[in-house]
Amino acid sequence: MPTSHLHPLPVIPKISRFGRALASAQVLKETLTIIFLGLPLVKASPLVLLSALPGVVLYLLHWQLALGRVGRVFAMAVWVFTLVDELWGLLLFKELEAPTHGQIRMLHWSYFLGLGIILLALGELAWRWQRQRAKARRNVHHQAILAARQRR
Repeated sequence: MPTSHLHPLPVIPKISRFGRALASAQVLKETLTIIFLGLPLVKASPLVLLSALPGVVLYLLHWQLALGRVGRVFAMAVWVFTLVDELWGLLLFKELEAPTHGQIRMLHWSYFLGLGIILLALGELAWRWQRQRAKARRNVHHQAILAARQRR
């Protein structure tokens, strides 16, 4: 079998160190939110636990992001769903009866910090996608110039 026809498998771009650091920061934020905000709410109203299930799944997915085991497309999907979950959680929290002042302050810190991390992660992924696309475009242009020189 001729080796000239073998093509290497495409490499799935993994998330960067900065992306893994953002996922780690999100995991830390979520852990603290679960301990200081989630557990007291579950004690007061166990039905809140059902609304937290998507957040628990995202928590586990953020661990995967932090460990760097996934590609950028999967990471983008996780961060988009995380954004939706953060906004959904904020709406659900506003429906609770008589939250304490401490819970409200903690909620604001948690959600604004979470939104900041999410937007940074999405921006970083978009920037890397744009950079890779520009590099591929330059490479195609370079290949076209080389092919034109060889035809002369």
